[in-house]
Amino acid sequence: MSDKLLWRQAFNLLCDEKIGAGMSRTVFSSLLLPDCVIKTEDSHGKFQNVIEWETWKRVVGTPASRWFAECKWISGDGSILIMERTRPPAESDYPTMMPVFLSDFKRKNYGMALTKKFGKGVLVCHDYGTHLMFDHGMSKRMRKADWSDNP
Repeated sequence: MSDKLLWRQAFNLLCDEKIGAGMSRTVFSSLLLPDCVIKTEDSHGKFQNVIEWETWKRVVGTPASRWFAECKWISGDGSILIMERTRPPAESDYPTMMPVFLSDFKRKNYGMALTKKFGKGVLVCHDYGTHLMFDHGMSKRMRKADWSDNP
């Protein structure tokens, strides 16, 4: 069996339907991991999967983790990231105030995560390959969220 065929079969085993795409990544559902999404990144130099992985590793166990979907695994080169899957929020789930370290307030970048820590669905960012934590740290300060795609 060729490496290309083996890779395609492994990819199809892990990834099911394409559920989203952005400037550098494609997101798939997974039959093997139904509570997760698979993010693939082909663009060289963007490193959004790596940024999300490193951000999650820094916030896990802190109050700031409440705002982020959990990263589960990343490939050695960062081209594949497995993240918890969120569900679409209701309009009432979008708060007017958000942490200063989050950015890109498009509704499609956020979803509801069911976490053991909070015991109910909470709004989290599931697309944080770009954020302002490098500028603001894990500040507790909040700012008005201008949801750029208001209905």
